[in-house]
Amino acid sequence: MSDLESIGKYTIEGVLGRGAMGVVYKAFDPNIARTVAVKTIHGNLLSSEMGKEMLERFKTEAQAVGRLTHPNIVGIFDFDQDRGTPYFVMEFVEGKDLKTLIKQGSVFTTEEVIRVTSEILHGLSYTHKLNIVHRDIKPANIFITDKGEVKIADFGIARMDDSELTQVGSVIGTPSYMSPEQCIGAGVDARSDLFSVGILLYEMLTGKKPFRGEQTNAIIHNVINLKPEAPSKVRKEIPTSFDRVIAKALAKNTSQRYQTAKDFLDDLVKISSGVTVSAGGKKLWVGGGAAAVGLIVIGGVAFMQLAPERASVAPTVANVASTALVKDEDRLSVAEQEKVQRLLDVARAHFLVGRLVSPQGSNSYDAYKMVLGVDEKNLKAKQGMDTVRDRFFKRAKILWMQGEKDEVRQHLLLAEEMFKDEPLLEELRERVQGG
Repeated sequence: MSDLESIGKYTIEGVLGRGAMGVVYKAFDPNIARTVAVKTIHGNLLSSEMGKEMLERFKTEAQAVGRLTHPNIVGIFDFDQDRGTPYFVMEFVEGKDLKTLIKQGSVFTTEEVIRVTSEILHGLSYTHKLNIVHRDIKPANIFITDKGEVKIADFGIARMDDSELTQVGSVIGTPSYMSPEQCIGAGVDARSDLFSVGILLYEMLTGKKPFRGEQTNAIIHNVINLKPEAPSKVRKEIPTSFDRVIAKALAKNTSQRYQTAKDFLDDLVKISSGVTVSAGGKKLWVGGGAAAVGLIVIGGVAFMQLAPERASVAPTVANVASTALVKDEDRLSVAEQEKVQRLLDVARAHFLVGRLVSPQGSNSYDAYKMVLGVDEKNLKAKQGMDTVRDRFFKRAKILWMQGEKDEVRQHLLLAEEMFKDEPLLEELRERVQGG
């Protein structure tokens, strides 16, 4: 049953889906006698102090999708507000999403896999030329209509190149289908979408996700570090050409990945035509580097440390990816330099899996503090602590918008202990006390 009878001029006929952001309804447009899908945002999100930002994100979705006219993109027809609730009206797709088909145990032939993936790439090639990156390509956002058409849905977190709503440092997306650069909160471009398409391709071919884990942290760790088993090893009937395509699509280093949807599509066309896809004489750096230069073991989990010159994302303050050894012989002994390096590695490993300021056990913030205990002038540690702090408060903000108030209260207790002089602490305190 729907909790609304109508919104604007549209008659609500049922609920298609619910999520942290809002509700999608099946509705009817009486003016032109057409069934549509209406997407709204939860009112409690808009009533908070972050409501303005959420509304801007909602408008961005409407503007982004409203610019798109393509057979492989779910169309948008209208955007408005009714009784304080913003909504936009989309094409109603009769069919099933890929997530449902996979969950039902559907087995895809290689021909079907190539067709579905190719249509996704056609749609993304179109959006990427308009400088729109989807950022959340996953089975739930890929629809197969009753006529067999493939359509990409939900540009709700789409990034337009001139948008400032999604900044470097914010992790947005679904972990199992995110690119390494998304996992560490770095900036993304069209190649991030292509990584996600590579994951979809792998899952349709093998019936398994390439990056799995029981918890989000484990999944993110695997996305960043793991080289998945080749598809032909999982299912022997899969042509080895798919192994090479998957290797390139899932390269950790963006420069070694497919650079455009067309490049990706061209290789699928070759496979479809019976042409062997090769690496072109160049080794595909699936791991993002020539070799791991070491393993960091934390709590029984091994974290791969990649060679910095082939790191998956350019070093920034946001991803705290730099691992350069501190070399100031005037201040530090060789033993101290080595200790600082080890601690920076530990801090980075914790950061990558989201262990920012855990109240128990080792965490990124404490590791950076220990660096400063050895080298009080260490710039990487200072920048790292700033990044951890910013991510901590951003996470609290997102949890509040999702209604996870108990989690936010725990964040407040930690913040009052660790960030006593931080201006964002007062904002968090007011949010909790007011809620």
